[in-house]
Amino acid sequence: MITVDHIENTYLASFFNMTRLNILNSKEVEQQLLPLVSQSGSILTLNLNGIKFVDSAGFETLLSLYKTAKMNNSSLKLINLSDELVELIKLVELDHVFQLN
Repeated sequence: MITVDHIENTYLASFFNMTRLNILNSKEVEQQLLPLVSQSGSILTLNLNGIKFVDSAGFETLLSLYKTAKMNNSSLKLINLSDELVELIKLVELDHVFQLN
């Protein structure tokens, strides 16, 4: 479901065989990634290539990762967002929280 590559304190997490971040998988994703942003000064980049939909549980996971990163002087970046996902993030007004590059 998730692969994580890392060099020193920089992590790249990629999803495979997933098109949704939702109630069925968000807690597992959170449990796997939360320790990475809990380390002071770490950088977690989430490659969301292939993710087309995020429900409220998925957004809760993303926000939990963001808040934990911020508390630990770490950072969270989202990359390769589909147009659908960008629209969802804007719709729930989280485009001011997450950079949409």
